[in-house]
Formats: sequence, C-alpha cells, structure tokens
Amino acid sequence: MNTTTHPRIETRPLLEESVKPQSDRQSQERVIPTANPALVGLQLIVGYAWLLAGADKILLGTFPDQLSELLRTTTSSGRLPGLFVALLQGLVVPNAALFGFFIEWSETLAGLGLITAGLVTLLRPFAKRALRGRSAILFAYGDRLLVILGLLAAIGAGLLGLSYFMLDGIPAPWFTPGVAYGGAMDTGLFLAAASVVIIAGQLKQGDKTKHRA
Repeated sequence: MNTTTHPRIETRPLLEESVKPQSDRQSQERVIPTANPALVGLQLIVGYAWLLAGADKILLGTFPDQLSELLRTTTSSGRLPGLFVALLQGLVVPNAALFGFFIEWSETLAGLGLITAGLVTLLRPFAKRALRGRSAILFAYGDRLLVILGLLAAIGAGLLGLSYFMLDGIPAPWFTPGVAYGGAMDTGLFLAAASVVIIAGQLKQGDKTKHRA
C-alpha cells in the first residue's frame, strides 16, 4: 500500500481556510454604514426648533422674571389637569426665576446637542474613510460621546415638549374643523413624538457603535 502523502494537496484546504477569513475581514472593513438621512433631517429640524425657542428666551433677558405671571395666568384658566396645576403652584411658581433660567438653557442646550449629534452622524462615513491613526481613534471616542449626548438631548427635548403639551391643556390630536386653518395637533405634542423617534434612532446608533468597537 502506498502511504506517501502529498503536501500540496493536504495543505491546500488549510491555506484556503486561512485566506478566506482575512478577505472577509477586509471586505467587512470596507463596508461603512451610512446614516439615515430622513432620521437625521428630523433630528436637525427638532434641534433647530428648540435652539430657536431657548435662544429667544435668553436674548429676551426677562423670561425668568415673567415666568411666574405667565404660570399664574395659565393655571387659572381651568384647562390644565388638577395634578399638573398642583405641581406648578406648589413647586414651579414659588421658584419661577430658577425654573425660567433652567428652561431657557435646557431648550438651548437640547437644540445644540441634537444639531451637533445630527451633523456628526452625517459626517461619520466621510470621517471613517479619511481619518487614520490617532485622529481616527479620537473621532471614534468623540462619536460615542456624542451618541450619548444626543440621546440625553432627545430625552430632554421630549420632556420639554410634553410639558408644553400639558401647559396647552392637553388638546386632543384629532380632527377639529373649528381650527382648520391652524391645525389641530399641538406643537408640544409633535415635538415630544418626534423626540421619541429620535431616541429610538439614537439607541439603534448606540448599538451599532458598540458592535463596531
């Protein structure tokens, strides 16, 4: 019986197995996920809306001083839920100046956070192709940080939108012929709902970032 081995034949499968994963890794490295332009566009629009709202209050200069009177007028209208009125009268109105300062800067920072995170999301594919070495590492750390900041900004924006929806008396988002020229959906509710969509997108982006790390 001929027991002579053939090195070329025996080593060929090993060589194929060692080469194939390497080519697969190289092809995976070349595939760079792109951003969802519709989701990023929504994020930029919502961020710009909150940036305008907060910056206008800051530029006004008297919003914290005016907040107390505004809340007294709103709570006396009879349109707000009783629990929400009790919260405003017991906690917010006595500290109106502090809450006014908090509101104007929260809106501004939420807007800036959403806009910055959205722009970085758009630039991410180009940066991953162009940056190398230490610059790529720094961008990756900054990218992860902005994903977290974008998520926090979206949560804050959602809470702000929900609070404005409640201050408007929780109008039903349904067909209302009496306001046919103004639209029946409350702006605060729209911004809160848009923030929920952005939060879902940020969570998905965070999962992708972890898998690529």
